[in-house]
Amino acid sequence: MKLIYGDCGSGKTKQILELSCKTKTPILCESDQRKQRLLEKAKGYGINIPIPIVYTEGCEGRDVLVDDPKRLLEAMLHANLVGLTVNVPTDDVTKL
Repeated sequence: MKLIYGDCGSGKTKQILELSCKTKTPILCESDQRKQRLLEKAKGYGINIPIPIVYTEGCEGRDVLVDDPKRLLEAMLHANLVGLTVNVPTDDVTKL
């Protein structure tokens, strides 16, 4: 699993859009509004991505990317996420 992290406005979304294009992997998101926003951003960058998937549409058994896991998890859980852990090999981490 690839982990991209950085401050707000550091280019994380652009990186995940580029990864989505390169790997032909859709981005899983929390709403139709976010889906449209990701498509608009990709178009603005000139990046051709697979159509993002809203989590309520189902994605069982598929490879997916996630642009903002906090936003997605809060929508799925109907809760305020105050922390999380993740296991990622150091070679798969990109700090922006």
